[in-house]
Amino acid sequence: MKKLMRKILMVFLVGLFLLALGAPVFAGNQGGTFTLDPFTGFYSFDRDQNLDARSYHGLRAGYNFTDSLALEGMVGFVPTETRSLAPVDRDVQVYRAGIDALLHFNPSATLVPFISAGVAVTQTDNGSDGMPDHGRGMFNYGVGLKYFLSDTVALRGDVKQSLFTEGGDSRMNMEYTVGLTFLLGAEKKAVAGTRDTTAPEVVCTSPDSGVSGMAINRNITATFSEEMSRSTITTSTFTVKRGTEAVSGRVTFAGTTASFNPGSELKKGATYTATIVAGVKDLAGNALANSYVWSFTTIPGPRIVLPVLISLEDAHFTHDSSALNENGKTILNYNAKILKDNPKMKIRVAGYASASGTKEYNQTLSEKRATVVKEYLIKEGGIDRNRLFKIGYGETRPAEYEPVPSDIYSDEAKANQRVLFEIIVK
Repeated sequence: MKKLMRKILMVFLVGLFLLALGAPVFAGNQGGTFTLDPFTGFYSFDRDQNLDARSYHGLRAGYNFTDSLALEGMVGFVPTETRSLAPVDRDVQVYRAGIDALLHFNPSATLVPFISAGVAVTQTDNGSDGMPDHGRGMFNYGVGLKYFLSDTVALRGDVKQSLFTEGGDSRMNMEYTVGLTFLLGAEKKAVAGTRDTTAPEVVCTSPDSGVSGMAINRNITATFSEEMSRSTITTSTFTVKRGTEAVSGRVTFAGTTASFNPGSELKKGATYTATIVAGVKDLAGNALANSYVWSFTTIPGPRIVLPVLISLEDAHFTHDSSALNENGKTILNYNAKILKDNPKMKIRVAGYASASGTKEYNQTLSEKRATVVKEYLIKEGGIDRNRLFKIGYGETRPAEYEPVPSDIYSDEAKANQRVLFEIIVK
């Protein structure tokens, strides 16, 4: 059985070597990482123990203090039975636990050999047939190989010998195991002879460049062609602006995607420009060749129908009169419809007069014109009184200067005989 186990392990180790010749190169063992190693194999007992060599299963867990030096604990289980030469054939359960120190050679390579040494405790459970159970301490030593399939996963093979004494005599057990090693907390790193010299690229963004209607509460993301150095992607190298105004926020990174998370909602109907500068780098130190810039527009704000400012001039008021004519009523009916379409809107009705007459008279006339318009909108247009305010400006604030105030039919005088609507609340 021992010879068979040795042959199987030799085939496994030769296979690892051949894989290493033709496979891509990955970074090997890494310091500062935890390891988890499920394993299976065979365990053979010293001849004088009268136990058959059987399958061996277990789990190792450890920590790499440096790229070369590691410490790991082990638990294992061997379901075996006594040999036919024993007085009574019976099933025996063997439980093992131990701790080993590992020294790796050429740890940055893909194929990493190592040696191990440590101590273990074995507990033998003979079942309920009256045979006594017993435990013993052992000294372990061995050799092994790790072949890294990636930066965090490796195939592993071990051959170990366990030495102990029993009845004053030396005993020796052997174990042959294969399994997987998982490195927890490992980082990708450049491997000698395979340095990455390819500059990273931005392969896609969200939103895409030129998009309109982006939500105001979402993040802006950029995905790169490879994993990037997170220390180079900050709010200084990944920016978002509205015109020249910078948007405050923070930058996060997951996988190959960087996200700009705005500190508050973006403005509706605004155009923003996102930029990733050429200073960002991948894990090998290669910088983005050119700054990447894209723009997008957020969703528009609610549509508000704004009223048209209507001037009621001499076509609507005759000289020295505050009475509305038919044309003026038509315009006011139109304004009433606009006010109904915008129920939150409030307006100021402002009356004016030409320069002929005294200031006091013109002030009174402008107030009468404003009152007439307001009352028409309330009674005929159905507008709530609380939405309308009136004021008279008299001959102040003229639309046009009147060089001859007494000429009541001049174009300038006609322009000043008006009522305006001033929006005060939208």
